[in-house]
Amino acid sequence: MTKKPAVVYSNVWEDPELNRVSLKVKPGQNVLSITSGGCNSLCLLLEDPAKLISIDLNPAQLAMLEFKRAAIMELDYDDFIESMGTPFLFKQGKPAEYRIELYNRIKKHMPAYAVQFWDENQHHIRDGIMMCGKVEKFFKIYRTLLGFLYSKEDLMSLFKAENLEKQREAYASFRKKRWNALHRLLLNRAVLSLVKGAHSFAQVDFEDFAGNLNVKRTRGMTRFFNPDNYFMCLLMLGAHYHEKGMAPYLLRENYPKLKANIGRLEIFMGTIGDVLKKDGPGSYDRFNLSNIFEWMTNEVFNGIMREVLEMARPGSRMAWRYTFARPRELDAENLSKLVYEPELSEQLFNQDRAFIYESFHVYHLK
Repeated sequence: MTKKPAVVYSNVWEDPELNRVSLKVKPGQNVLSITSGGCNSLCLLLEDPAKLISIDLNPAQLAMLEFKRAAIMELDYDDFIESMGTPFLFKQGKPAEYRIELYNRIKKHMPAYAVQFWDENQHHIRDGIMMCGKVEKFFKIYRTLLGFLYSKEDLMSLFKAENLEKQREAYASFRKKRWNALHRLLLNRAVLSLVKGAHSFAQVDFEDFAGNLNVKRTRGMTRFFNPDNYFMCLLMLGAHYHEKGMAPYLLRENYPKLKANIGRLEIFMGTIGDVLKKDGPGSYDRFNLSNIFEWMTNEVFNGIMREVLEMARPGSRMAWRYTFARPRELDAENLSKLVYEPELSEQLFNQDRAFIYESFHVYHLK
């Protein structure tokens, strides 16, 4: 029996600001972006590329982006936000059936496979597609268990500080023993493999995921003001704290440009090699490669990089991340064609509001 595709990520848990600053997309350029939840691809559309191809191998992830694209094409801003069930901490959304009405308006803009997916998963639309992914559901379990260990007032103390300095003080005095115990229970290879698949961790050479994520939690809590950091808000609260604290493609002031540029988006199911076959050498200027190399061996990584470099035009820029794994090593052939930008990579890593990553890497073509 064929396993039905499922949404793993409703949202891209990567800071789009890192992509914006590292890739430096210029108007008129062609961009290749990994889809995931579609957020980064939509954010990069705000940079005025001539074309942006968003690729993935999971049809459910592409259906997620098809939904968002169709909503942008058809709806005004308020209904766009409502159609996805975008969660806000202090604002109630409309009834679930209203989202079904909006879906019935926008589905005419979707290809058949996406309509079939959403017709079969209308419960996701009723509940809000922004939190329907396997990762987002895992975070809901995490929040529920955290709520058994701490009072709402205790947890909200980390979000109600007047400023970042007060927040650091609140976090320093927070009783973390039970929190760390929860991490040991949930954040280990066995449980994480159930959420994302064992292949995702094949190249990770340590077992203390809880300890690793405790360090990253501290980084997030001490570097960024929580109410403004939508990654921390969605993880810990399951909602945005306020309307300004969202991904750029969700902001009201960016919607006119997003709507104007949405026709430049191509959604494609396939590999980077498939894009090369379709569009040919020298077809793209910028590459958002997400964390696709996380599970790959050096041999597979370098093979894909050869395909990227064949597609890359002069002056091309590219960036990627690792969540847990050590960075893959470029072989001599690929390295001879690229220049690493260590200072920018480190600077952006330190500014990463998504805080769960191990490293960030920026390269440009020689």
